[in-house]
Amino acid sequence: MDLSSQRQYIQRAINVKHSFAGTTQETIYTAPSGGDFDFVVVKNLFACDTGNQQTNLDISITDTSSNEFFLFKQHNISAHATEELIKGNGVILLAGEIIKGQVNHANIDLVFSVIEYAKGD
Repeated sequence: MDLSSQRQYIQRAINVKHSFAGTTQETIYTAPSGGDFDFVVVKNLFACDTGNQQTNLDISITDTSSNEFFLFKQHNISAHATEELIKGNGVILLAGEIIKGQVNHANIDLVFSVIEYAKGD
C-alpha cells in the first residue's frame, strides 16, 4: 500500500478549564471549525466541587444543527469531591460542535484534555 497519497494529520493538545460562577447553562468549549480542522478527541474530563455543597452537573454536546445530546444529566458530585467523568478512549467532536455545561450550585471546576486534529499536507 502506497502511503504517500494518504492524508496526514497535525495535532495539538490543550487543557480546557472552566469554573462555574452561576447556574445558567454555559458554553465550555467549541471544536475548531476552520477549513483545516476536522475533529477533536476529548480524552478525559475532571469535575471538582470546590464548594461545601453537593451539586448536580449536566454536560452536553450541541451539534452543528443545534441538536443537544447529554453526556451527563443531573450527575451528582459530592461536596469537595473530584470525579473523572470521561476516560478511556474519550469522546469525538466534529468541527463546530460545542460542549455545554450547567450546575445547580456554583463552585464547580471542570478540566479536560483535548487533542485537536488538523489536515496536514
